[in-house]
Amino acid sequence: MWLSMLLLLPCMAAAIHVARTLLLRRPRKQASSRSSSPVPPGPIGLPIINNAFTFFVLLRHNPHRALARLAETYGPIFTFRPGMTCTFVVLSSPSMAREALAENEAALASRFVPDSVRALAYGAGSMAFLPSSDPLWKHHRVTAGVFLTSGRGLAATRPVRDRHARRLAVRLRGCSGRTVKVGEAVFAAANNAISNILFSEDVVDDGLLGVQGVRRPAFMDVVAALFEEWAKPNVSDAFPFLAPLDLFGSRRRTSRNLARLYELFHGFVERRVASGERHGDVLDAVLERHAKSQLTRSDIAKLFTDMFIGASETTNITVEWAMAHLLRHPAKMEKLRAEITAKVGPKDFVEEADIGDLPYLDAVVKETLRLHPAVPVATREVAMHGVSLGGFPMAIGTCVLINLWAIGRDPAAWPDQPEAFMPERFMAGGGGAAAGALGFRGSDFAYRPFGAGRRMCPGLDFAARFVPLVLASMLHRMEWRLPETEGVMGKEDVDLSDHCTLVLKLARPLVAVPEYTA
Repeated sequence: MWLSMLLLLPCMAAAIHVARTLLLRRPRKQASSRSSSPVPPGPIGLPIINNAFTFFVLLRHNPHRALARLAETYGPIFTFRPGMTCTFVVLSSPSMAREALAENEAALASRFVPDSVRALAYGAGSMAFLPSSDPLWKHHRVTAGVFLTSGRGLAATRPVRDRHARRLAVRLRGCSGRTVKVGEAVFAAANNAISNILFSEDVVDDGLLGVQGVRRPAFMDVVAALFEEWAKPNVSDAFPFLAPLDLFGSRRRTSRNLARLYELFHGFVERRVASGERHGDVLDAVLERHAKSQLTRSDIAKLFTDMFIGASETTNITVEWAMAHLLRHPAKMEKLRAEITAKVGPKDFVEEADIGDLPYLDAVVKETLRLHPAVPVATREVAMHGVSLGGFPMAIGTCVLINLWAIGRDPAAWPDQPEAFMPERFMAGGGGAAAGALGFRGSDFAYRPFGAGRRMCPGLDFAARFVPLVLASMLHRMEWRLPETEGVMGKEDVDLSDHCTLVLKLARPLVAVPEYTA
């Protein structure tokens, strides 16, 4: 039987190739008035394979852009169905996002679980993929919230954030005049900050990480590989009957990488248990619950995986995007450096207590996240009857994709040069949809880079403090320039093209040269 399935694939591929023009150019017709189940418009599908071309080709690279292009043709709500799996509905406007993330939040409590995420049963115990109605999801969110969201937890962990931002600044000052990979340097600081909140230990030797020629740790490659794998269109998702074969090998690769992370986290647990010490960190709280038989060893590993890669990646990629835009706009970088100098004054290092009085820094971070939300496409899954979006009824199991990237650039919501980097739009009198102090939990769904509701990114509050702290620490008493050794001479040579896995990164890692101005 498996051989016949394999032989079927070339036929499917040929059909997809022949249908390419039809799928892209012919809109799906809405049902007639006699139909009781109208559907949103979308590319027409073929028997059996439906919109497999859209799934495998258009969404393989930078799906946020591909979905935005399709929205230009079919409107702010459209649908496609890849293969024999569930229907996908894509939302690309603030009003549609409000319907999904606020008005129908309880009904969209689940998430589509790709086949690769089922490796080592990760999807069945991960906070990222469990339904928000699941008791284990609620327990995990409470645990994460105590340290990453609550006022008391954030206050208690402030010294950790200050310490690692200072360490990053010291290391970059020591690299004065040398080419630095900005993202890798920030990755080390972010991961050590979150690992100290979780385990009271460093997880990365941040020595000279980020300096050209210094090999990055395998841990970074593991995290990057997981995101790449989970974002790839997979034949097992389009044609579930092929899932047992794992034809693309996605589940096997995910299993290997998850096992490496689990081994790392189990090591932290075993050392803590053997020592009997208590540090008042997340690990202590988790072990206390484990002793009461509320968590299994597998649950613990999945929770740490969620918290670790979620909180650290948000910081890393957002700071790198911000630095890329500031290098491309030197006047804005100087304006920000002047604000930091005026506030911090003679102090050697920026502290989190300084951040609240730096409005232009806040605007730079918000504008960066408008243009480059860390997770550009949010996913939900319809979990109950009676849900409608845009006037169209949604069947249970429908996967809803909210294109946050497209919404952040919607000309109707951001009429003043929506593609331009303009932090001023987030300051009082700056104009636009977000004039004034618009927060990450605001009521305007034109700006929701962290999502909304119960499934909002659990690392939001950590990122909202640590991202500006890291960025300010990198700019205080340091000037930055582009490296002449790579032939990059002018600001226009900063490459802002993107690459999307589950998170939105620069396609070409940013390299720059810090100059310490003691």
